[in-house]
Amino acid sequence: MQKRNCFTSLLCAALFLFILVQCNALAESAALWPRLVCCVGLGLAGLEILVEGIQWARHPGEQQGLWALTPEQTKRSAILLGLLLLWIAGLTTIGFLVSSVAALCAIALVFEPVKNKQNMVRDIVVCVIFGVAFYFLFKFLGIHFPRTLLM
Repeated sequence: MQKRNCFTSLLCAALFLFILVQCNALAESAALWPRLVCCVGLGLAGLEILVEGIQWARHPGEQQGLWALTPEQTKRSAILLGLLLLWIAGLTTIGFLVSSVAALCAIALVFEPVKNKQNMVRDIVVCVIFGVAFYFLFKFLGIHFPRTLLM
């Protein structure tokens, strides 16, 4: 278990370091909180690496594999990651609202436990209702969506 935690902490530290480097492109006032969060995250990740490394050295025979997910969980995670990447690509091309509703519908349809026509139609209708509700809520609050292809 310590080996897995140690490598996970290394990945978290790398992510915090990447974000910290990206903060240099921001204005000084805008970069204050992201830098603070990254510094705290780097410190905690470093502490976790140290603690788990010591435990790993003390108990080398009690280690598990590095990958904690089953093949089914890995498949579901890959599907979610793919949908997330498609949603991000859709933000600039078809707009926030349309890409968000499409991503929500895709997630609901892919992970629907009972795949019959009634449940799939229900999922799509609920996603569209949420999209319309958010559109009117944002309009009421004065939040404008960025201009893209469909907005």
